[in-house]
This record gives sequence, structure tokens and C-alpha cells, in this order.
Amino acid sequence: LQHSMVRPVLALAAALVGVAGALATPATAVEGPFEPEAQAIRNCRPRSDISAPGAEAPPATLLAAIDEHLADERLVGVGLGLSLWIEGYGEVEAVAPDLRLKPASNQKLLTAMTAFEVLGPRYRLETKVVTTGRITDGVIDGDTYLVGGGDATLDSKGEHSLATLAAGLGAAGVQRITGRVVGDESRYNDLRQANGWREFNIPSSMGSLSALVVDENRYRADWPFIEEPTPHNAAAFVAALREAGIAVEGIAAEGVAPPEAVAVAKLLSPPVDELVAMMLTDSDNMIAEMLTKEIGLVTSGTGSTAAGVAAMRKVVSDFCLPNSILQHDGSGLSHANARSARGWRSLLQAAQDRPWWDQFVDALAIGGETGTLRRRFAETAAEGNLRAKTGTITGIRALSGLMTTIGGRQVFFSAIVDDDRNPRAAMSAIDELLVAVAEDES
Repeated sequence: LQHSMVRPVLALAAALVGVAGALATPATAVEGPFEPEAQAIRNCRPRSDISAPGAEAPPATLLAAIDEHLADERLVGVGLGLSLWIEGYGEVEAVAPDLRLKPASNQKLLTAMTAFEVLGPRYRLETKVVTTGRITDGVIDGDTYLVGGGDATLDSKGEHSLATLAAGLGAAGVQRITGRVVGDESRYNDLRQANGWREFNIPSSMGSLSALVVDENRYRADWPFIEEPTPHNAAAFVAALREAGIAVEGIAAEGVAPPEAVAVAKLLSPPVDELVAMMLTDSDNMIAEMLTKEIGLVTSGTGSTAAGVAAMRKVVSDFCLPNSILQHDGSGLSHANARSARGWRSLLQAAQDRPWWDQFVDALAIGGETGTLRRRFAETAAEGNLRAKTGTITGIRALSGLMTTIGGRQVFFSAIVDDDRNPRAAMSAIDELLVAVAEDES
């Protein structure tokens, strides 16, 4: 649907909705089991600027430039979903805007929003070392547990690592452990991947899912590790303890820490706002999946991807947007995910009213400067201006975000390219279209 048809269609739709609303006055209110939810949906009103026609007509030169770029030969025969909104003009371009396409890592936009909404910007994940044994004269006489808390940034060595935890035990006076060192991943369920992932995704795109993550669970690629990373992560902790001068007499194992176990060391993750910045700027899949399971745990008591996805759907509803989305993970690796370009563009606009909006925008990659956009949009009007989330899986490229035109108008956009031949080339044509929009002086 080209821009010349979008405004009349939207106007007609708005008129029909108004007539329908005037005619649909129920004689009585019937209270049923779903009535509270239905009432909430009826009372929900999204931001008016998301779908309303613009107050001004866009200049012919801008529309001609958009048309010229959409006629690019790199887009011929390509599946494309596009929604482009400009302040004052409304949605100036819509190409199959409601067609649900695989969003790839654009899925992380909703994961980030839900993390801010449910967990809050300063929420932290905790990795603990607990024991059931007595500590006497520097000796832990019993088993010691490494309890995973969903921290995807925990390394084996460095400032935020197993070595840090081992040093914490040494600082507490521990010199020897007589029992086992047991990895505990019980905070979340033990599913290692999400529905719709390809076999090669682990470990090429990320490691196995587990509440206990070390080096992104990617430091080994053999199947025993992929299927059960926790005992191997416990063994890595044994190595860290020994390097810290702490003798370990027992073996590394997997289990669940008893509730009466006492903490002897802990390590907190970066806060959620920093985790979101890493996830969006560099498209970190493990952070996305750990946040999804933590969201599920906090909202439902179950640390699962499915529970996290359910919470994300509620956030979309709370934004007063239609929930026409298929979602099976938090990272966007799943080929079973689907949402429209207009859906992503609308979601971005709806989030402007949330108190964490500025932190969310700051977390996005910046054209020509940071993260997954550092090599795109350089030396153009979009450099240092366009902020967006990229998306890349087999046959798919996506880009959703915002920028400001030279004329000072805010722009929200989403584009999804579906092309088994050369999606990168097609997305390059979209990049050039966005640069042309950024150059508009009106």
C-alpha cells in the first residue's frame, strides 16, 4: 500500500470506527467470566498519534524520494514490511505494514521494554555460593553450591567472574572444602533452547539456556556440555577455587542447594538498564533469554521462556496495542516469531509515555557509531542520529527505531526484509531510504 492510498484509507477506517462506536450501545451490561478483561480492552486508548492521519501534508519532494528508493532494483521481488511515520505527517509510507514477518532480533525491543516494566532499571541478578557445612578454622566441612541467578554476564575469569567469587571465599577465610562443589541451575527450568531455533544456533549464536551461565555457556561446543552445562560450570568453579589457593577435595556435580544452606559469597549482575544496553546495542542473545526467564519467574513464579513471553504480551496489551504477535523467545532467534512492521513502529511510539523511555532510547545502537550499527549510516544525515535495533536471521533483515530529520521532525520506523537470496542488499536499499528521510528539511 503506497503513501498515496494510506491517508484516505486511514480516514475511512477512522470514520467507520466512529459510526460503529455510536451504534454499538448495549442495552444491558452482562457480567461474565471474561468481562473485566474485555472491559479493560474497551477502555484502553493508545496514543492518538500512532494511527491518526497527520495534520500536515508531506511535501511532494519527500514522497517522490521515498518512491524512488522503494523502486530500487534491490527490492524487486523481495518480501518487505515497512511502516514509516513522521511527526506532523503521520504514516507517510506503508508497504504490507500489517503482514506478520519474522522480526529476528527486533524481538529484543519488547524484551527490553518488559524488563524495564516488570523488573525495573536497577534490578540485579545474583549468583551465590552457599554451603551446608560448618566453617571451622578455614575449612568448609561439607558441600558447597554455586547457585545460578540468571546472570548472563558471568565469566570464568576477570572482574565479574568465578574468579571473583573464589576470591570472595578466600577473603572470608576459606582455605579448604572437604565436600563437593555443586552447580545449581534450579532458578529456571532446564529447557536448553526455545521453540523455532535452528540446530546450529547453539553454540554459534548463543550457549545453552541455564540459570547458571559461565562465559555465555559457549566455551565448549561438544554435545555433553550443550545438553548439561551446569556440572561443567561447577568444574570451572573448582578450577577457580584452586587457582585462588583453596583446596577442593570433592568432585564437581549438579544439584539443588537445600533451603537451609548459608551464603558465603555472592556476586551481583549489572543492573537491568546496563544489561538492556548490552542486549540492544550489541544484540546479546543470552542476556535476552535470561531476562525473559527472570521476567517469567517474577510475574508467574515459573522461570521459563513461556512465562516470560506471556508477560511480554501483557505489556503490549497495557500499551493499548493489538496483540497480533507470535512469540516463542526473547532474543528473536526463533523462526516461529512473527509481528508486523506497523506493530513494531507502534510499539516504539507507545513506549514514549513510560518513565524508562530515555533509558531505553539510550540503550539502542547509534547509526555510524555503536554496536550493530557502527558500520552503517556513516557520513550521512543518520550518523549519530538514527537509533535502532537490527535483526538478522537466515533470510531476514530487520531494523526498527527512531531518528530526527534535518527539519527537526521526529521519525519512527520499522522495516522487515524477507528474502532468501540477498536480504543484506535489500536492507541496504532501506538504509538509503532512511537517509533520504533524515535529509528532509521540511
